Amino acid sequence: MIKYLKSLFCKVIKYETTDINGMKTRTKVWFYLSRLRYLIIAVICYIFLFKDGFSESFITIYANILAILIGLLSASMIFGFESLYSNNKKDIEGKYEITVNDVYVRRKKIYIVNNEACNSNDSRDNVSYIQQNNYANRFVCFTGYNIVLCTITLFLILLVSLFELDVYDPFNTYFVNVKSVEWGHVVNLIIGMLISLQRIFVLYAMVLIVKYTLYATISLVHVMTVKMTKG
Repeated sequence: MIKYLKSLFCKVIKYETTDINGMKTRTKVWFYLSRLRYLIIAVICYIFLFKDGFSESFITIYANILAILIGLLSASMIFGFESLYSNNKKDIEGKYEITVNDVYVRRKKIYIVNNEACNSNDSRDNVSYIQQNNYANRFVCFTGYNIVLCTITLFLILLVSLFELDVYDPFNTYFVNVKSVEWGHVVNLIIGMLISLQRIFVLYAMVLIVKYTLYATISLVHVMTVKMTKG
């Protein structure tokens, strides 16, 4: 599973650093710096707004939205796949055998038909075809990545709620003498660090989910617009 998640993440990097014609316009460094910006925003929001934990209403609304998004995005992946990808021209090429029953002479006539797809040399058609495929690939990639983000975030929210750590305050700690350190202090430190990371990730994922939902929607609109124009 790790291999497939890594492959999906690499595709996200690819489509964020290339334009719609497949030309590379940005570097991976730019991608990671943009992610760092979102992470800094999440950390600041956590320290100043959510250090005491998320409210019960926030958790309920957020979890419901994530569950709905997972269902909608999964449905769009399943039912929109065939409509997004146009049939390959090579799929209809080849020789076909047609059998016709002649009722007058009472025998069958067999015809061999050689079908070849028409190739257009128009550069505008080729560019349009490349852009349409790139938009479709972006939609599938961003939608799949969004589903993964929503699933992981929902799991972390439910996990914390299961152990009733929603209102745990990691900042309500104090330093003790090294000689008087006990296992309880170590456990509290570990729990505080994990809770802090969970809350930062939830806020960080919120920004990314909104971003990639917009990206996927824009890509889908472009694909459908091109298809309607050609139709």
